[in-house]
Amino acid sequence: MISPKLERLKKEAGNRLFVSLSGSSLTKSEISMLREVSPCGIIYFKRNVESCESLESLIKSTKCFESIEFHSIDEEGGRVRRLPKDNYSLPSMKELVTYGKETAAEKIGILAQKLNETGINMNMAPNVDLRSGEDNSIVGDRSFGENPETVVDFAGIYIKKMQEHGVFPVIKHFPGHGTTVIDSHSELPLINKPFDDLLREDLVPYRRLANTAGFVMKAHLLLPEISELPASLSPEWDKILRKDLNFMGISMTDDIEMHALDRFSAKEKTELFFKSGTDKLLICSGKEEAILEMHEAAVKFLETK
Repeated sequence: MISPKLERLKKEAGNRLFVSLSGSSLTKSEISMLREVSPCGIIYFKRNVESCESLESLIKSTKCFESIEFHSIDEEGGRVRRLPKDNYSLPSMKELVTYGKETAAEKIGILAQKLNETGINMNMAPNVDLRSGEDNSIVGDRSFGENPETVVDFAGIYIKKMQEHGVFPVIKHFPGHGTTVIDSHSELPLINKPFDDLLREDLVPYRRLANTAGFVMKAHLLLPEISELPASLSPEWDKILRKDLNFMGISMTDDIEMHALDRFSAKEKTELFFKSGTDKLLICSGKEEAILEMHEAAVKFLETK
């Protein structure tokens, strides 16, 4: 029999986790995993989406798990889409700017309504990275522009339209992926900019929009001037976000299984996450063993507090 203390710690650990699933329907083992972990959210990928109707059905099948508050997706537009392409699909953020604010707002609203109808209540967008380099780079056309004011204007519209349709927006990739040339899916990128320049440029959208959005995603980005740890796992970057930029909402890591963090074990990543001040941890592979390993590590860490 599980002690009340252990049961409490397991739920506390699960409340810090977003997990993902392996396919377009729940398996028996995933049902057991969700009961064991009690995550606060699920993030859906293309492997989970045969159609919008099938995704809606999958989301409904998880409603029996009371711990799951957030049903999230990466539906930025352009080259980052999870839903099948249709009239609700957005163009890239770069292209969206060319339509002007009124048309952009209309298009974003159509997507937000579709997400809501499907059962999605959180979108891991908009990107507030400043663009630099070619359009096929890590950020490129996924950004609203090079100018902080343009990014603030259009990201503000994106946030507003999502919220109007009951979808939580998540601004990303803190503290700014725009100057990097390496994809954090592959290895740890280095920010090629002094912090003072970041503060004047890349961090402006966070200062202006973070509390409006309420959610910020921290990226696996390294700036040795600030911390020897990636921003996603760094107490120093959390202090900048909370104190210098006055953010009072919920922060989350990018996918904790990205190769940018390969030098850390699951146990180390979990411990660094808790020490960093970040609120939520994303586990995106859909592998049950990875989810259970991280959850167990989180419970063990909480036992030592």
